[in-house]
Amino acid sequence: MSTLAPPSATPSRSHPFFSPVRREGDWAFVSGQMAFDAQLRIVGDDVAAQTRTCLDRIQAALAADGLGLAQVVKAMVWLRRVEDFAEFNRTYEAVLREHTAQAPARSTVRADLMVPEALVEIEVVAHVPGLPR
Repeated sequence: MSTLAPPSATPSRSHPFFSPVRREGDWAFVSGQMAFDAQLRIVGDDVAAQTRTCLDRIQAALAADGLGLAQVVKAMVWLRRVEDFAEFNRTYEAVLREHTAQAPARSTVRADLMVPEALVEIEVVAHVPGLPR
């Protein structure tokens, strides 16, 4: 299994300006995550593998701030191919059900992604009332 790149890592070819995670009060906003490994290569040949890696990266980003997938209240998903939706949805549900019984609100759209090998990108918003910063 590959080691995941830290959530703050960005491809050297672009260096976009963004915060991997931004906390504002009771809210945490996690920037879109793709299935990067430690060498910033896309991991996984199918949408299920890439979805798991994206969610692992999101979980790591949240954990660094004392949060987890159980606190996710909203997810935004971009899929490269419409035909991947069913497989993505099965994997997404299986991973999230390990952490919470209540599904987050979610938007899912088909889009061209910034990294050609990427099949999915996921960003989330988490809410934890009263958690100290």
